[in-house]
Amino acid sequence: MSEVMTVLHVGPVNTKGGIASVIRLLSENPPDGWNAETLATHVEGSNLAKLLCWRKARKALIRRLKSNPPDLVHIHTASDYSWWRKKRVALLARKVGVKVVIHIHSGRFDEFCRMGAGNEVKRICSMDGIGVVTLSQVWHDRLEEWVGDSTIMHNPVDPDVRMEGVERKKNQILFMGRDDPIKNAGLAIKAVEMARKTNPELQLMMTGIDSSHALAAPYSSQGWLNALGWVSEEEKRLLLNESAMLLVPSQFECQPMVVLEAQACGLPVLGSAAVAEVVSNVNIVESLNIDGWSNAIKSAEFNEQVIEKPLNVMQDEWLKFYST
Repeated sequence: MSEVMTVLHVGPVNTKGGIASVIRLLSENPPDGWNAETLATHVEGSNLAKLLCWRKARKALIRRLKSNPPDLVHIHTASDYSWWRKKRVALLARKVGVKVVIHIHSGRFDEFCRMGAGNEVKRICSMDGIGVVTLSQVWHDRLEEWVGDSTIMHNPVDPDVRMEGVERKKNQILFMGRDDPIKNAGLAIKAVEMARKTNPELQLMMTGIDSSHALAAPYSSQGWLNALGWVSEEEKRLLLNESAMLLVPSQFECQPMVVLEAQACGLPVLGSAAVAEVVSNVNIVESLNIDGWSNAIKSAEFNEQVIEKPLNVMQDEWLKFYST
């Protein structure tokens, strides 16, 4: 009987958003012959809380590497402070001879490299024993100058996220995204508000921000904007199945999980150019202005189309990559 290997996933394990979803899916469904564990390096909250979480994670990693090192450390990184933390993880693992995967999730990683981090990114990613994963051909090509010839691995889709035979509400529009300016929640709100002048039956369901948020609060008494905050997986699946379209007006994206999940549920996606270049079968809105998005909402005639990459296919691909 062959020995079971262990991969340690390092990143924002318990936070809200797409990276945590990927970590959860990969750690709960490791390739054949592998066990998966996780180490959280980030928490929601104050800068102090984030610093303390990182210090705790670093100490735990050092102890683990000394006493019972995993066979592989799989690092999930964004840009900025996320990269600088994960760089330390990579160096600690390589110091004791543990192989490393650097899995890049940021939709601004190229800008991060151009703004001064590129030489250090190149130094780390070119070290022996370190492999780099990007999420699409676009990002492979865009980052090749700094990370070399990366392996393209698309994000997996949870098999529980699928079409469920729920009747779609033709006037229900959906926006899902964390409270970050690059997600353009304000644009989505204003575009639906303008489109309602033509179709006052339109409703906007938003997750990631609640009714007390500065963007949503002015509309709290109007009845058409429903700011739900963070919702459960069950609530998310219902929203993806019953809505008529998903708005994703992001300024930057790497490979948004919400778009992949929407497509798995047959939910049409109205996306920005940043979304359309990394996920196919998205109905693109070239501009990032209110008029353009409002007109796209009013003129949209979408048909359900299911596009799903099964998780077991991703397991096979990860097995091949981990074994090289």
